[in-house]
Amino acid sequence: MSQTPDHPSPGRVLVVDPALGEQALTELTALNDVGLVPTVNLRRMTDPALRARIEACWDTVDFDGFAEEELARQLEDAGRGYQVLNCRAGIPLTRNVLERATSDGLRRRLVLVGRAAAGSDTFDHAATQSLGVAIRTTPGANARAVAELTVSLMLDALRGVARRDRDLRAGSWSAAVEGLPASGLDGARVGLVGSGAIAWRTAELVRAFGAEAWVFGSPRFTPDRAAGWPARRVETLAELLGGCDVVSVHVPASAETDGLIGAEELRLMRPDSVLINTSRASVVPEEALDRALRDPSSGPWRAAVDVFHSEGARLSSVLADNPYCTLSPHVAGMTRAAMPAASHRLVEQFAHFVKETGLVEGGAVPSDAVVHPR
Repeated sequence: MSQTPDHPSPGRVLVVDPALGEQALTELTALNDVGLVPTVNLRRMTDPALRARIEACWDTVDFDGFAEEELARQLEDAGRGYQVLNCRAGIPLTRNVLERATSDGLRRRLVLVGRAAAGSDTFDHAATQSLGVAIRTTPGANARAVAELTVSLMLDALRGVARRDRDLRAGSWSAAVEGLPASGLDGARVGLVGSGAIAWRTAELVRAFGAEAWVFGSPRFTPDRAAGWPARRVETLAELLGGCDVVSVHVPASAETDGLIGAEELRLMRPDSVLINTSRASVVPEEALDRALRDPSSGPWRAAVDVFHSEGARLSSVLADNPYCTLSPHVAGMTRAAMPAASHRLVEQFAHFVKETGLVEGGAVPSDAVVHPR
């Protein structure tokens, strides 16, 4: 039988955006097995067969997870509330949403938020701390996938793969072969802004292409920590920007990284250089990058970005009509290996939290309380 909101259950988790494909069923079953009965948002799920299978097993809802008011209303759930929220996208977990999800008037208050991704920059961390809501993410789970796309975007920017494809399809061989011979990674110097798992993996990959890697990290990235890196540590961002043929950004969104590479920093880059951003849009403001790319005397020659201030159906970027920039729809971590890995790691963290805090009394959901997918 399917769970109903009033059916006695050890715990409730609102799944704002389930995993893709069959992994959704695996993840939902795993959540159930640790004692958290899912309510699944089907707004972004387009596979009718998969939707039907989920509807047969669990409660479902349909709302816009990026709309603050809708998210808050769903978490309140007419007074029933949820203890746990599970998501993948950067949903607006603002103080208002959190206060409503932790209200004393709810039967269950929110105590845990998990995101199957590395960042949580759209969450109000000050509010979660003051309201007693824990955050769990999965840093490093998609490092290999993000590094792969990063290098792919480097090669596209340097070799003009996407541009040449468009020119050939338009019937212009002469346009398609403009700018040859092209630059490549062999013999290039690649600068990595950030010193986490993604930057490490990117350094390994570009070295295999014959490039030299430089890295500029946070103050915690000391010479001792850099000793085992497949890259040279540099002291300042300015040194890296001015000294590299390719600059790739791998830092989280924070107050410290907001506008880290703006107009002034872009002017430090070499005239024939390339910039790649697979981190967060706030780190490299789109307007500043757009202006720099259009000015031959200022900033990088080409760019490729996988992140935007406004994404999804609301995508609106000045870079959309910039001929010197390749766009990617925030898919760097979305591979068949990385997404299940992040999902599995997040469920493990949920299970640990449940065990350590006693959130779910009695362990798993009773076997007769839910129908598992077949």
